[in-house]
Amino acid sequence: MPLPLRRINCSRRHNQIKNQRKTNELTKTFIEEILRFNKAHNIVGRSTESEISLLDVIDCESILPHTKSATNLLDIGSGAGLPGIIIAIHQPQTEVTMSEKNKKKAYFIKKTIRTLQLANAKILDEAITPKLITENKFDVVTARALASASKIIKMSKHLLSKKGKFLLMKGALEKINVEVAQLENNTYSYTIHKTKNTETNRHILEITQK
Repeated sequence: MPLPLRRINCSRRHNQIKNQRKTNELTKTFIEEILRFNKAHNIVGRSTESEISLLDVIDCESILPHTKSATNLLDIGSGAGLPGIIIAIHQPQTEVTMSEKNKKKAYFIKKTIRTLQLANAKILDEAITPKLITENKFDVVTARALASASKIIKMSKHLLSKKGKFLLMKGALEKINVEVAQLENNTYSYTIHKTKNTETNRHILEITQK
């Protein structure tokens, strides 16, 4: 009996290693694509692989523990696909929609989705507004350094599923406290998650409807 169990565990471990290797390869290609496109179009304010890895990729990976259960996720103002592409790479079970109104950046995201063959990712090349209607509701809406929490809620709350949540990538705690003070106490509750990324002083602001 113990022998079959060991075989199962070895097989699981093999798949974990295989999946991690694929994730690393896709992430490396993503960084290379950013650097290549950035030379002509300046879509991110970084110029080296190490900068993008530390300040963008590792930073965006800090949201992953909070998005693991997401089925449909919307990344508003995704820019160069951050964090949308990172989430799509790590979570093939999550359907990731990235909205980006800047045509140059939207084209880069579309091109990168093709290059990385991400079947679970797509681009919406227009702004998110209260009038926008999408095919599906989302159980997670995220954004990275886009706008205040109240503005993001105002523009996208109609796109959130009934039991959905906002997961907003924020910086300093002091600024977050100012933002949450503007939320409607009777409508929303929130939790602030501190991440391990000391380079960007990153916090994840989780907001749910009461």
